[in-house]
Amino acid sequence: MTVSLAAMPASSRRRTITLRDGARVTLRPIAPEDAPLVAASFERLSKESRYRRLLTHKETLSEDELAYLVNVDHQNHEAIIAIEPSSGDALGVARYIRSEADHEVAELAVTVADDWQRRGLGRALLARLAYRARREGVRKFSAFVMTENPGAVKLLAGVGEPQWRHDAQAMELIAELPPQRGMGAQVAKVLRAAAAGSVVPAKTLANRIAVGVGSTPRTPLQPPRPIRTIVVGADDSATGGKALAVALGLGAMLGTAVHVVSAYGVFRASTEAEAILEAATQSASAHGLQAVTHARRDHPAEALIAVAEEQDADLVVVGDAGMSGGSRFVLGSVPDRVSHHAPCSVLIVRTR
Repeated sequence: MTVSLAAMPASSRRRTITLRDGARVTLRPIAPEDAPLVAASFERLSKESRYRRLLTHKETLSEDELAYLVNVDHQNHEAIIAIEPSSGDALGVARYIRSEADHEVAELAVTVADDWQRRGLGRALLARLAYRARREGVRKFSAFVMTENPGAVKLLAGVGEPQWRHDAQAMELIAELPPQRGMGAQVAKVLRAAAAGSVVPAKTLANRIAVGVGSTPRTPLQPPRPIRTIVVGADDSATGGKALAVALGLGAMLGTAVHVVSAYGVFRASTEAEAILEAATQSASAHGLQAVTHARRDHPAEALIAVAEEQDADLVVVGDAGMSGGSRFVLGSVPDRVSHHAPCSVLIVRTR
């Protein structure tokens, strides 16, 4: 016999937990009467947190939007709310929305009040959501990460198989839930990336809300094509080394071609450039990649731009040397010139 969530005794659905700092929080399935709590908690979010969660700068939610968020069926759309027992305030919500294409996959979204972040609440919410997901036959959570964010890609390395979505400038990552209990290491990584703002779990949630209230969905970002070719500059500096590591990490995750460029002439001899490229080739092999190398007699910025044009690159990766302080205005600043003249997107890797 199947027992609906609504028919369960309240005691079996409500759980009060203790966070690592000793704070007590009550977790329970969201209910229609929680609309005022959700509205108030949304208004307390910082502008940055609000945009991360629902891709909007609005300060309040409409009645229809609130109704969508609190009137859930607890099967295809589940939401767990965290309540502060003494004040009754809503501190956060974790929700999943089941995929229409795959019954075992559900999109994940987690929101925690700014002053309650980094206290373990997000993890507790997600653990409870994972329990509910398994009960309803969900076996995997999906989340989105912007591919121009190398920190997010590195953080999420090993979380399932990345796959391109045709309707978003992001990778959809599928993280499997452990079959018995807990959230597992993969989902925990997604949570950490979400807390850092790297993951965009509410991208399709924002569109779902718009459709649910009868308005036009927010237009998703649509790149002309996925990243297929990456060009990166390599030298013997710490800045160049970090840029190369990021490019190789992206290449390994996205399955793209990586072209490594080293310039010589004014700054170094051709033999030095070849030695740098040889080291880069070995680093690429460690990532499971076969890099294509280019030694060019030119200014580093011009060499990068030229190779990017020749290879019809989708992304150029460069370190941030010369981008801060007075050096930003020095003629020949590599990242500054590349960012203004490259024929494609440019990722500047910060080293400070």
